[in-house]
Amino acid sequence: MSSEQQTNTTNAPLSVVVDEERETQRGWSYLLTLSWKSRGTTEHEITLSWVDHDQLTGGSTPPSVLIERVANIVASAMGVDEMPSKFDVSSMRRAIPEFERLLNS
Repeated sequence: MSSEQQTNTTNAPLSVVVDEERETQRGWSYLLTLSWKSRGTTEHEITLSWVDHDQLTGGSTPPSVLIERVANIVASAMGVDEMPSKFDVSSMRRAIPEFERLLNS
């Protein structure tokens, strides 16, 4: 990923809506709808483990709030054409440089 792609605010979605939250054996699974300027909407499934939730927030942030932040970071970094339809938070922690700094800014 080039530095131009990293957190490019022109890639950011107009809105992120959590449509569904399900508990899994290792954490949560979320279905989200992202609205993009002049690109319509896209749907994404994001999984979040308890371990990642605790490491990223110390347990102080509700998982659904964390997922919204993660979706915005991934969307801004990758844009509508590159954002996967299904991914795990841990994979994006590794794929996006400075992910944790962006999450806490």
